[in-house]
Amino acid sequence: MTAIARSLEERERLYIIDSSQKRWDGLVDFGDRVKIERIEKSLFRHGRTRNHLAALAQKDGAEILVFMTQDAVPMNPRSLEHLVKPILLNEAVATFARQVPRRKASLLESFSRYFNYPAQSRMRTRADIPEMGVKAFFFSNVCSAVRADVFRELGGFPDNVIMNEDMLMAAKVLRAGYAIKYVAEAEVAHSHDYSLKQQFRRNFDVGAFFADAGAMLEGAAVGGEGFRFVREQLRYVMRRGRPDLLPLVVLEAGAKFSAFQLGKRHRFLPLSVKKRMSMHSYHWDQKKE
Repeated sequence: MTAIARSLEERERLYIIDSSQKRWDGLVDFGDRVKIERIEKSLFRHGRTRNHLAALAQKDGAEILVFMTQDAVPMNPRSLEHLVKPILLNEAVATFARQVPRRKASLLESFSRYFNYPAQSRMRTRADIPEMGVKAFFFSNVCSAVRADVFRELGGFPDNVIMNEDMLMAAKVLRAGYAIKYVAEAEVAHSHDYSLKQQFRRNFDVGAFFADAGAMLEGAAVGGEGFRFVREQLRYVMRRGRPDLLPLVVLEAGAKFSAFQLGKRHRFLPLSVKKRMSMHSYHWDQKKE
């Protein structure tokens, strides 16, 4: 974040919400151009917290909102410039960056980055939904940008979803007739080497998200994309001479599939079970509000 703060131009501001009580000593010298707000971790929500940040920025006159997570590292000084360029040129109202694996990422996690974030940019509109299915709504707030007036017009992110608030925002954008651009030139290093348990818990939450998403994701079939991922991952490890990883690929696929199916049926599970299976266990307490 310090590098981003240094790159700020005169009219640009950096807003940070910290739910981890991290020290931000390196940002003290930037004065009111960097604003930090601390909250308790229990109060964090993927959608509502970002909406709060957006409201602060819009109050200060922001025209483009750039969302980044703290663990996304721009690969070059122009990554954010590339990210917002299609918005400035009126090609699209929302953009998201390419994520590349960290230097020490595992082979399987590296494949996940390359599979989901190809080297070619692509524009998406509502017309692409029948062909692309769920991929049409793929959008990541790890590093993304949205035109502020459109963000406000569409009501921002959903407040209380367990995750994938960015996907629902993308669905709003496309269904409203606007365009989204995936910008491969805007690269950030970002990856996670999840254990099997973490994969299970994360995909339980993905299933719960799809169960609760409603009509906004209509036409977004998921199953075919999942099978294509596994097929290509098997080929990927074989091409790289790692047949020893084949059992892990199969185990991961089984964990993801079973967790996803359980998450889709979360309404039939006791609260205590959902909290044990979920990566975002705090979400289930928030549902009572």
